Amino acid sequence: MNALNVYPVPDGDTGTNMLHTIRSALAYARNAEPTVAAVSAAAAQGALMGARGNSGVILSQIIRGLKDALAEKTEITGPDICVAYASAREHAYKAVTQPAPGTMLSALADIADAVGHGREDPGEVLKIAVDAGVGAVERTQDANPMNKAAGVVDAGARGLWLLLDGALAKLEGRAPRASAPVPVAKPAAAAVPAAAVPAAAGHEGADVASWKGAYDVQFLVPFPSRPPEVVKEKMMEFGADCVLVVGDETALKVHVHTLQPDKIIAIGMSVGRISDVVVEDLEAMAAEHERTTGIVVPTPRGAIGVVAVLPGDGFVEVARSMGATPLRGGATMNPSTQELLDAIRATNADHVLVLPNDKNVIPAARQAATLADRDVTVVETRTVPQGMSALVAFDATHAVPDVIAAVQRAARDAHGIELTHAVRDSTVDGRKVRAGDAIALLDGKLVAHGADEADVLGEAAGSLEDPSLLTLYFGSSVGAERVDRARDALRRACAGAEVEVVDGGQPHYPFLVAAE
Repeated sequence: MNALNVYPVPDGDTGTNMLHTIRSALAYARNAEPTVAAVSAAAAQGALMGARGNSGVILSQIIRGLKDALAEKTEITGPDICVAYASAREHAYKAVTQPAPGTMLSALADIADAVGHGREDPGEVLKIAVDAGVGAVERTQDANPMNKAAGVVDAGARGLWLLLDGALAKLEGRAPRASAPVPVAKPAAAAVPAAAVPAAAGHEGADVASWKGAYDVQFLVPFPSRPPEVVKEKMMEFGADCVLVVGDETALKVHVHTLQPDKIIAIGMSVGRISDVVVEDLEAMAAEHERTTGIVVPTPRGAIGVVAVLPGDGFVEVARSMGATPLRGGATMNPSTQELLDAIRATNADHVLVLPNDKNVIPAARQAATLADRDVTVVETRTVPQGMSALVAFDATHAVPDVIAAVQRAARDAHGIELTHAVRDSTVDGRKVRAGDAIALLDGKLVAHGADEADVLGEAAGSLEDPSLLTLYFGSSVGAERVDRARDALRRACAGAEVEVVDGGQPHYPFLVAAE
């Protein structure tokens, strides 16, 4: 099952996640009072507490359907099992914001439809479910574009079928079928060009490239102060996709793919004490899955992407978290036209915005735009702070013209300070500057200079018109004491503004400040 796992993220953990979940359900069930109602309730609680990953959380909701159907029962009948399938479908679909075709959910829906209502023998109901599940799992290969491109059936759907067949095997007194009559094609995705794979409409996270650079965040909140639907709505603001929040007043299980794991964890902590916390790098997991299975999943092209030319590792990480394709470059290390062209192609988008973030990079960016095999808009940002302010406005979920207009407007309205040191005596913008002086440029124009860099930075910030937020990016050679003095100078100069400090890692400029 791990090898089959390509959707929603090819991270190769569906089998492991479902195993963890069902083991926890069994452990709770075995410790319960030996009645139908108590065992089914305990299994549902155990599944919730031990749920791992997208498939595990959905599985916990399927088992919750069994709990609902058997809540007041002393024995299990065929109609009870039929009700359990209907309830399982309701809970599982409710957990997912936009269900996709060709998944564990669609297989469950097909099985529930086949079972229907009214049959008295629970064994007969289970056999109908298992038989219907063969075709349900088979159909997931063609119904889901990512499964089809990789040549596999859905891993979660197959896992569900294996669990049902295991239950039927117990009733029939046989061993479970280790090799199910479900076709699993050889990986064929490597031969399929990315552009040929359409995005699945209306699925959880319609941009299936959204896991690039994202994290998988999972945790448990015992006795939460708010209901799951409220918590989920808040987390939707920071989830790339797969925002699953399930449970009740006794516990919430959270599973989110996000570029901002700290925001998701903070929301969890706002409703209770979190436990069982897991944060994993989805891109690294996907790369390991590709290495071990040989299955390469082509990523559907997005409508719009953005390339940002940036000078340091810190900036690169921030840009990735905002959905950009970063390209290292800047003062003294301007990227070539070919490097810019390669970055444009790497976005895998039909329309690409380029933020040069340096006046000397703009000509090469224009040249790359004329050579690209897609539409390219060069937003002529001349400083890194200006580019970062423009990047904040980038939101690939909006219509392309609206995204372009928002980024261009943000770049036009942006203000930024660059602080460096003069290497020789000179006159800049009519001011005499001595070698070694700290010099501050506001939107490219010298506005302050002097012996003390913190004072110079504060003087430059005082020229800004009532900023609400200042982001201070410090360079690769700047120590903690210098950072503290620079931050304090900004706070004094702009008393009404919030000051955030970020390790930009840039050379040459000890401090860069983006003002909003």
